[in-house]
Amino acid sequence: MKKDSLIILIILFFSLTLHAQVGKKLIPLKIDRTTADLTIKQGEETSFSFQLKKDFYYSITVEQKGIDVTVALKDHNGRTIQDVDSPNGRFGAEKLVFSPDSRASFILTVKPLPDTSNAKEGNYSVVVQSPPKNIKQLSYKALEQDFDILKNAFIETHVGLWYNTYAQFDSLCKAQKSKIKDKMTALDFYQIVAPVVTYTKEGHSAIQPSDETSNYIRQNGKYFPFLVKILDKKVYIINDLDNYKTKGMMISKINGNSIESIMNQFLAIEPADGYNTTSKYRWIETAFSKYYLRFFEQQPSAFDIELINPKTSEKINYNQIPTLSFKEYGKFVSKETKSIPNYNYKEPAALKIDTLNSTATLTVNTFSTNSYKDGRKGFKEFLAKGFQNISDHKIKHLIIDIRKNEGGAQAMEDHLMSYLVEKEYSKYKYAEIPSFTYSFLDYTAYRDKKSQDDFEKELKAEFYHSHDGRYLDIPGKYKSDTPQTNRFKGDIYILIGGLSFSGGSEFAALAKNYTNARFIGEETGGGYYGNTSGFFIHYTLPNSKLTGRIPLIKFVVDEKQNNILFGHGVMPDDEVQPKIEEYLSGYDTEMEFVKTLIKNK
Repeated sequence: MKKDSLIILIILFFSLTLHAQVGKKLIPLKIDRTTADLTIKQGEETSFSFQLKKDFYYSITVEQKGIDVTVALKDHNGRTIQDVDSPNGRFGAEKLVFSPDSRASFILTVKPLPDTSNAKEGNYSVVVQSPPKNIKQLSYKALEQDFDILKNAFIETHVGLWYNTYAQFDSLCKAQKSKIKDKMTALDFYQIVAPVVTYTKEGHSAIQPSDETSNYIRQNGKYFPFLVKILDKKVYIINDLDNYKTKGMMISKINGNSIESIMNQFLAIEPADGYNTTSKYRWIETAFSKYYLRFFEQQPSAFDIELINPKTSEKINYNQIPTLSFKEYGKFVSKETKSIPNYNYKEPAALKIDTLNSTATLTVNTFSTNSYKDGRKGFKEFLAKGFQNISDHKIKHLIIDIRKNEGGAQAMEDHLMSYLVEKEYSKYKYAEIPSFTYSFLDYTAYRDKKSQDDFEKELKAEFYHSHDGRYLDIPGKYKSDTPQTNRFKGDIYILIGGLSFSGGSEFAALAKNYTNARFIGEETGGGYYGNTSGFFIHYTLPNSKLTGRIPLIKFVVDEKQNNILFGHGVMPDDEVQPKIEEYLSGYDTEMEFVKTLIKNK
């Protein structure tokens, strides 16, 4: 063979492969093939280099097998593009999706999380997948097997049996299973099983299309080029587009599909706690274009929309509106949301003091300790400093805004409560898991015996097998914080909404039970009587490769007599929601309502 030909072959080989730098040894790894298990120890870092094509969507998955690792994608200069450390512990996948703007080389680094609770050594694997050219079809038998695995997993974990009887859940499963046909794609199958997940009525449950489907959609899908806000069950567009004057208009139809049929489909596949809908509307707002693509049209040539002017009831039709690619849609969302007041929060928490009206406004947007500098310690220091400031100024009125608080780390809600109560309280009647072991673990990160042993050991550290047959929390595991000496003793007002979920909603429930707070806004997205969360089993169905999570710990709040219907969240004392023009102008209707209450007190 000629020397020049050999060089060309070498270049072609390495352009299609991934290389891992482990110490000084170079390991060639082919694209779309999972590596053999690699071993890594605390203090080590493994670097991978590879070349990606322009505008191709690649998914990078690092499967953790006994050690918690952090993953970072960097350009050839070492600048970090993305990093990830999901809260899934020592087992499960860390995933990145990336599409370069030009053909170039990139670096992936993998290193153990430097935490005393992490393993000293463990295994992991890496796979870099390119987008598929089409979504493969699956046999009826394969899809039936996946459906049965998921149904049985829900029954074993009792998910869906808090708000439903077994007969009700079984009936829904039979109806959905009857829709399975031979040669369906994983996306077709997702459309069938998503309503089953929703029927569990557990907002922490989740299911997603397979990685293959997601990659295909990213590469080929066409997106609806508008953002929406849902108020009083009406769907409003909140941006203009080029020459289309759409901002503030209500959607009536999209490509001939009525907004009622669209919303009914979305509500049927968006899980929530119990019978709550406020969380559904808030989550649908941010996923509207994504859901439309999944359930109505993956590749429309353009969009024809029928709108209604809310002021005049006049109908407006716009035709042949250009679609957006996934990358274009991402840039569009990033640009448009910056111009919409309060669309996203910038700080995890903030405190403002109005000495003139003796009012403090404490906004707590998240209980996730990852969002605070120094984590849990940083959150506690923020509250300590803030409440000392409130005490120093002898503030009489405290507004606590948790409208965007979707929860986070366990017990952060209790620490905030410790500044509002004079004595410790009973938080839960009980917390319960169904068992220490489950038959479907072969389809999770706990598929080998060692990881299943670790899984069982982790659960036994928090729960015990009671004499009555239940698996209950060890006494003292979940308890309130000791009340602070400088606790707030004035009037409390709490702003709540559909995104007040999980720990955010638990805080609202505790405040409802143990303070005289007045609640303003809309029903919390999380259940007042509790939720199932805390520990999650992430699964991948073997044939369709649909992924999802099942929450395991049933937390039952020690509620008081507050006349809240079972299956609902904390209800506001004053139901307040903005009009679309107020929302678009940045006028904070709920906050201004509270300020007026205080001024008129």
